[in-house]
Amino acid sequence: MLNFTQEERKVILFLVMLAFLGAGVNFAVKRFGGGKSTFCFADDLGKVNLNSADKRLLMKVSGIGEKLAQRIIDYRDKSRGFNALDELKEIEGMNDSKFAKLKDYLMVK
Repeated sequence: MLNFTQEERKVILFLVMLAFLGAGVNFAVKRFGGGKSTFCFADDLGKVNLNSADKRLLMKVSGIGEKLAQRIIDYRDKSRGFNALDELKEIEGMNDSKFAKLKDYLMVK
């Protein structure tokens, strides 16, 4: 068939592997890049949104148990969502010290 020397075969193999690597990087950037810089972190990264979190997710926040999570959901449903984090203080079982511990892990969007 094609009579390439050992060195020519190595170069061809290297170029093919380089092309596959480039295609893989291109795919990853387009699929997972989202147009944002890799090093750009949002202020609310890792925070739980009170307006969309389910009971299970709320309970993952340290200091929120099953009963408090249900009260948060009940309040959210009754008031058609949270407008500010301070509204948490209106929920039974939420005092100022508990609010101070939780506010850094929660957000309202």
